[in-house]
Amino acid sequence: MKILFVDDEEVIRDLFQEIFGTEYELVLAGTGEQGLTLAESEVFDLIITDIRLPRMNGIEFITKLREKGVETPFIVITGNQDIQISINALRLGAVDFFLKPFRMEAIRYSLLRFKNLFYAGKDLVDKRMFQVRESRQKFALLPRLGNLNQYVHLILRSLAHLPALGNEDQLSLKVALYELIGNAIEHGCARITYHQKQELMFQENDYFSYVDKICEEKEEWIQVEVDYDDTRVTVSLEDGGEGFDPARVPDPVQDPNASQLSGRGIFLVRMNVDSLSYNEKGNKVTFVKKLREAVTAG
Repeated sequence: MKILFVDDEEVIRDLFQEIFGTEYELVLAGTGEQGLTLAESEVFDLIITDIRLPRMNGIEFITKLREKGVETPFIVITGNQDIQISINALRLGAVDFFLKPFRMEAIRYSLLRFKNLFYAGKDLVDKRMFQVRESRQKFALLPRLGNLNQYVHLILRSLAHLPALGNEDQLSLKVALYELIGNAIEHGCARITYHQKQELMFQENDYFSYVDKICEEKEEWIQVEVDYDDTRVTVSLEDGGEGFDPARVPDPVQDPNASQLSGRGIFLVRMNVDSLSYNEKGNKVTFVKKLREAVTAG
């Protein structure tokens, strides 16, 4: 995976290179102008940019990319004082955000979740791990974090023919599906609490394999229903877990100092869809995404 990392602090760029340089193909930039030139001339799978950059800040940088038709997914790095700016970045299509001071482990976890973003997933269909249950777009997914990116790709592929489905809509759906399917696997099927996740992330060398091993011992599937028309996409996901109360999950806007692993997923989903609701038990979630081109045309 090829990543463009934009930060005006040389020590941060060097640290990022040292930690992730052997895992990913990295290109570093110290200003938004440099990042813009690189992003226009090269193809990247992901852009990570600091909000506070000299002359052209991170929001301006991403805005100019979008104006030029560059739809590369991006992550923003920000401080507590810039949380409103971060919300604006999410509206531009940011797939994640990190508050300073941040842990490199948190970035590593996010990168792992998106590493296989463009994998086709055909092998999962051949192995019957991803099954189309009805022609009305009902899917069943074996809970495996290792397959998460491919599951998302397969679901989105089923929507590829929608005429009003633009690049921004696809990116928003990717973010929502990644977060919600991941939650269904980790917290629903594996029964890992948010508190336990924070501890396990720093105890286990391969957190993904740890979660998948738990899920392999259970005979559970995640049920996904996708309904759509020319104006919107509605997705429901249900797992076999005990459920939870989403109102008790920390809101990073109200409490920026809350855990970076708790509440961020739900917050990211809310910023990318038009409505989000849970059933009373808390093990089924439904979201609606209005298609941007259809809304604009209307």
